[in-house]
Amino acid sequence: MTEPAVRAWEAASRLVELLDVEVRMAEEGEGIRIFLELPPHRRETNHLEVLSVLQAADRFGHRRRSGQEQLWAVYRSFP
Repeated sequence: MTEPAVRAWEAASRLVELLDVEVRMAEEGEGIRIFLELPPHRRETNHLEVLSVLQAADRFGHRRRSGQEQLWAVYRSFP
């Protein structure tokens, strides 16, 4: 497994533990992207821990589509 894939799997596993949601992964040209949808009525979560996981990525963000909130992170492959 490549270094970005290992980092992405570790982050995805931790986010599943913290948020109890499905985390999806996709290979892209620049590396591995993980993404998840936040449940509309999520339980109280340690937001700082979630941010800590996301900050370990090379890029991360949040978006809202059709009333659904999503988190994503990219783990890049560097030549």
